[in-house]
Formats: sequence, structure tokens, C-alpha cells
Amino acid sequence: MERYSIIITPDAAADLTQLKSYIAYTLQEPETALKYIRGIRKEIEKLDTFPAAVAPVTDEPWHSKGVRRTIYKNFYIYYWINETEKTVYVLNVIYARRDQLKALK
Repeated sequence: MERYSIIITPDAAADLTQLKSYIAYTLQEPETALKYIRGIRKEIEKLDTFPAAVAPVTDEPWHSKGVRRTIYKNFYIYYWINETEKTVYVLNVIYARRDQLKALK
């Protein structure tokens, strides 16, 4: 079984940094922040095998571009697969209750 490389884009890295800061400092729950970030990273690591098992999102223009999403607790992890390079690009990590289309723009 061939494994895919995983690249976390600058947007996704910024999302993770903001999430960690919000939970750790605004909500004053640093341990919870660490648990969430670790959990999200583990979920991202799972994308190295069978990332195409999840169907593309239905909303345009992301559907046409092959953007997919998986979930960890209250967060959607959006990603795109480059089959030629066997690489998964993590595009964004967005809180599930946010307006997803607005957040993806």
C-alpha cells in the first residue's frame, strides 16, 4: 500500500495556531488546546492512507476542485489530493459552526 505525503498549507497552519491560541488564552484552557491540536494532527496523519475514501464536498467551486473534508470533534479538516504526486494538501481547519463557505474563501 502506497502512502501519501501530507503538506499542511500556511492557511491550515494559521488556523491551527489561531485555534490553539483561542482555546489556551481566551478560554484559558491550555491543556484542552493541546488535546485538540494533537487530535486534529492525528486525524490529519490518517490521511496518508486512502485519503480518497471521503467524497469531495458538494459546494462549488470546491467540489469541482476535488476538495474533501474530514472531521475531528467540532472541526472540519479540508484537504485536496494530488494523485500524481501522491500528496495530500491540508487547506484549512475550520470550526464546524462557522459559515464554512465564507471561511473557505
